[in-house]
Amino acid sequence: MTELIAGFTRAFPGIAVEYLEMETSELNQRFLADRRAGRQSADILWSPAMDLQIKLVNDGYAQSYASPERARIAPWAVWKNQAWGTTAEPIVMAYNRRLIDPAAMPKSHDALEKFLSAHPRALSGKIGTYDPERSGSGFLYLMQDRQATRDLWPLVTGMGALNVRLFSKSEEILRELSAGRLAIGYNVTGSYALDELTRNPDLGVVLPTDYTLVMSRIAMIPTNAHHPAAARLFLDYLLSARGQAALAKRGISSVRGDVPVPAGLRQPGAHLRAIRVGPALMVSQDQLTRRLFLKRWKRALATR
Repeated sequence: MTELIAGFTRAFPGIAVEYLEMETSELNQRFLADRRAGRQSADILWSPAMDLQIKLVNDGYAQSYASPERARIAPWAVWKNQAWGTTAEPIVMAYNRRLIDPAAMPKSHDALEKFLSAHPRALSGKIGTYDPERSGSGFLYLMQDRQATRDLWPLVTGMGALNVRLFSKSEEILRELSAGRLAIGYNVTGSYALDELTRNPDLGVVLPTDYTLVMSRIAMIPTNAHHPAAARLFLDYLLSARGQAALAKRGISSVRGDVPVPAGLRQPGAHLRAIRVGPALMVSQDQLTRRLFLKRWKRALATR
């Protein structure tokens, strides 16, 4: 964010930016609490919790704005000129090269399932992924996995048989991978993996060839934004080639076609499957759907 904000303030020196960072659920809850109490809230909400952002838009909390940058970004990344996907970040498999030979590392979800069953002793306790009960992003990615393949539950069963370790953040998984306490991290955000790779060259990244989910950090301008004009300028800059290039320097893939993909994410054969910004994301917010999905998840993990 430092470089992005610095670039914006150079372009618009009369606008000061106050940036507050918090967990996605806290961000959502704080915004709603401010609205209920009639307090001034943020001028822009920017979050990777795609489903939470879409629910806010659907519930009428976002204002419409036709950014002039819209024609240059991917069609799947915008909904109603109110929800703006600002990144196109692959969800990857990360692994420790000291523990797994790059030539042997699985390149697809099906291959990963077979690899786990073939190496139970070496990989027991060495697989990590999101805990969907604690992580909104982890739950969303698994829901998207289920839509993309019928083989999700056999893979989850395979991870459960190896005593998979569950985490609330990609950063925690990557920390354990770098330390050698994990061999493979499943459904890791690619930008975080590339950032860790700059510190640890033993880390490897795989974009699965059968499908690679692509998530986006969604920005919205609340209807009660105190500085709506400034918020629109910031959104325009965020979506501009300059703003997207600043993100790409940190390993965050652009939602534009004219900004190069970060080098570590240029993998031939990867089949990118973008998570479309739109109302379909609200399915994961249905409480009955969530309960049934998590019940199936627990049952698959418990299978031996």
